[in-house]
Amino acid sequence: MSIRYVSFALAALLAGQAAAADLRVGTASEPTYIDPHAQELGPNVDARMHIFDSLVRIGDGEELLPGLAESWRLVEAPLVWEFKIRAGATFHDGAPVTAEDAAFSITRAPAVPGAPSTYSRHLRSVEKVEAIDARTLRVRTKQPNPLLPANLAHIAVVDHRIGPGTGPAAFLSGAAANGTGPYRFVEFVPGERLVLQANPHYWGTKPRWDRVTFRPMKTPASRLAALLTGEVDAISEVPTSDVDKLSRDQRFVLSKGVSNRVMFWAMDVARETTPFATARDGKAIPNPFRDRRVREAVSLVVDKRALVERLMEGLAVVANQIPLQGHSGYIADLQPPTVDLPRARRLMAEAGLGDGFKLTIHTTNGRYVNDVNLAQAVAQMLARLNIEVMVQPMQVANYFTQARNREFTFLQVGWGHSSTDPLLVMRETFHSKAANNYGNWSNASADRLLEAAETELDPAKRQADLAEVTRLSNADIAIVPTHYQVNVWAAKRGIRYVPRRDETTLADNFRAD
Repeated sequence: MSIRYVSFALAALLAGQAAAADLRVGTASEPTYIDPHAQELGPNVDARMHIFDSLVRIGDGEELLPGLAESWRLVEAPLVWEFKIRAGATFHDGAPVTAEDAAFSITRAPAVPGAPSTYSRHLRSVEKVEAIDARTLRVRTKQPNPLLPANLAHIAVVDHRIGPGTGPAAFLSGAAANGTGPYRFVEFVPGERLVLQANPHYWGTKPRWDRVTFRPMKTPASRLAALLTGEVDAISEVPTSDVDKLSRDQRFVLSKGVSNRVMFWAMDVARETTPFATARDGKAIPNPFRDRRVREAVSLVVDKRALVERLMEGLAVVANQIPLQGHSGYIADLQPPTVDLPRARRLMAEAGLGDGFKLTIHTTNGRYVNDVNLAQAVAQMLARLNIEVMVQPMQVANYFTQARNREFTFLQVGWGHSSTDPLLVMRETFHSKAANNYGNWSNASADRLLEAAETELDPAKRQADLAEVTRLSNADIAIVPTHYQVNVWAAKRGIRYVPRRDETTLADNFRAD
């Protein structure tokens, strides 16, 4: 029996309203939470951006745009920011949005009752939040933070009337899902659908669709079949193997865009023993990935170009660092290592592991494009080092909780940038105290540079600091990046999708031609 979460008041209100323009979208994953502060995962972000607004928005081109804040400025440089709340913005129930709602949301986001993870990484610098009046919010930071407006683009504004004790369940039921966004929450049936209805009183551009249904279809074949049969109007994450065929089918329109998501493999580089690496006979061995020679050997046999050209069928870009070209910290002359099996085998022998070992590698199942197939391909590449690999796919709901608990040895990760500044992703990946530094890599110089970049107001100096972190992490092979995703959406003719680099699948980016 399915579980059904529905906003009963809204359902009653909308009963009998005929939808003039409905949109049905097949997606590769679904939200784990409707609560916009509970867990920062891609499907949750997609839902948040429909139902809720933030003070600042990130546009299709990664630019910062006014949201519920009409404007913002430093009023007491360099620590105190002032945000002016948009006049006329209302919640879905008609109540006006005030600075009190914004202050409540910033305070709530790092401490949601019962949430598996929070948005605290965006708010580390915040010291004090104060509603001066109904339309004026002031935020004091502990140190200069040039990225505060970009950080607040991730923090949904919720109704302060829900109170601080309200947890995620109240949003699933619809009771607390009183947002300000272009679409209202109607119902969420896990495994089946998320249904949204246009907000006729939205302060921004009028929603393009009357009713939107997102249907999770976790296997590529099921999404493709639903599109071909007309069960849905559009799908995200078109299977790479079907892109060419669909592009020649006049019934459909494809949209492609390079994303800012970098895919990489994280390794447990810290612990003396690690749970998923053993001798071939199953006996315990010292953690092989503490030895840089083993990490280098891995980097020399993971053929990134083959992954991109063959498995991804050209729908990806080879990556050898976290920042994209044009982003802070990117190093143009940093080339991917050339595949070199003889050297890799020599390194393994020098490390005393010429005969290899047994290893379980972990990956999400359907969270990223071709994630399981990528893991299987990497397993075959590692086998050339006499490493006997088992691939363990997992559902996303448990995967990242266990990753943060350091329960894995070798795992596939995908981090998307939220803007042209990759500091957040780099800090979470490389800072020794970051919750999402899954391999526990530690470098005192990198820590200092990352902390300095957080407060640096000079763009050139920030670029230099982040570039040095890129060099340090690359030299020590803290991670093994493989590629940046190219995302592909498909829709029936008459509808086209405008891609965003942050990979979100937004109803209003589907345009009726």
